[in-house]
Amino acid sequence: MHAVHLANRGETTKPDPADSEPYVVALVGSPRPNGNTSFLVDVVLAELERHTLRCEKIMLSEYNVLPCEGHDECGKFSECPLDDDMSMLTEKVYAAQGLILATPVYYENVSAQMKAFIDRNCFSYEHNVELQPQVAGLIAIAASTGTDETIEALKRFLSLSSSGSIPMYAMTGHAQKAGEAAVNGALGDEARRLAHKIADALSQS
Repeated sequence: MHAVHLANRGETTKPDPADSEPYVVALVGSPRPNGNTSFLVDVVLAELERHTLRCEKIMLSEYNVLPCEGHDECGKFSECPLDDDMSMLTEKVYAAQGLILATPVYYENVSAQMKAFIDRNCFSYEHNVELQPQVAGLIAIAASTGTDETIEALKRFLSLSSSGSIPMYAMTGHAQKAGEAAVNGALGDEARRLAHKIADALSQS
């Protein structure tokens, strides 16, 4: 597949306005680059690329995203005072026409990596910068329980970070051991169905 994997921290490649196909960003909150969640995101992106969509995969664990420090003056700052990769990541995420949020389930919620990213969007919120994807895909993979709660957490983030109604499609699944998703045909099929929904929504926008 040809999805862009951001391997060099701090490196940024803005989408070219001349490109005619929509720009899809997949934000992955798994600490495992070859884990079940990451694998299923690859399946989704491969299917989207077959629809000639431009895709970019971001593994949050490969970037420095510091926890929000809750500055009371956040809305008055011209830029976030935390010196990390967050501004580069939000630039990509907020430019996305299709947005995928994927996370393993930890303690029946999103991973620490995804939660740190979500919390840091407070700066955008305080400066009236909103997400504007035409469609969002949500993925939550658990060993046992918590998928519904995790999807709801992702939906809350999208709702709080946008003023409009974003069409959202979700897939959940279970994988207890590393590599299990790769041999689970039902999960792969579900990931491809999610990709088709995202592609259809972008084709109609």
